[in-house]
Amino acid sequence: MTSKPFSACSVAEMRRALQAKRKPTSSKPLPPEAVARVDQITQVVMSCFQKGDPVRVQLRNHQGEAVVDVKGIPLEKWDTLVETLKAEKDKEPQA
Repeated sequence: MTSKPFSACSVAEMRRALQAKRKPTSSKPLPPEAVARVDQITQVVMSCFQKGDPVRVQLRNHQGEAVVDVKGIPLEKWDTLVETLKAEKDKEPQA
């Protein structure tokens, strides 16, 4: 790889350079049970908000472990979300 000014790079060269810099993703897919569980969580979380609220629920693979990110929760709706999640947790059968 040779060095050259940014302005001299083509789009394809920039894409290749960015791809080379990215960390590889985990090759192990998440189990379907984790995906199904996050779908349930997403439905519960989104039921607390109106369409257009900036709330996002995302499942990601972090070193082979399923991780859920919940972002964009308006502060005035925080208590409602916590109460809803607690109620949902109480519905689950105890292990």
